[in-house]
Amino acid sequence: MAVNFGDDYPKVLFFSSTHCAPCRPVEEMLKRINISMFGKKLLIEKIDVEKNYLLTTKYKITSLPTIVIADRRLTLNIQEEDIIDAILYGFITSVKL
Repeated sequence: MAVNFGDDYPKVLFFSSTHCAPCRPVEEMLKRINISMFGKKLLIEKIDVEKNYLLTTKYKITSLPTIVIADRRLTLNIQEEDIIDAILYGFITSVKL
């Protein structure tokens, strides 16, 4: 399931929970990447799975943390390089020829 893109930057859906310990370092990675590579222009939507059942079921989230960018899905052992690759893929797939 593809995520809609903004005018210039792909949208990042970050599925998390207040009780998810592994989500905290992933959230910090997302913030670092957004600041260092995109000047805070990347739209990161943090979605609490406990409060947003509709999006959680729509994207079939079964484990946390999960990041959805375009048709890419990153989950569990998420590395910074994987996030960057998925964001760049989002840019590439958003280009209309």
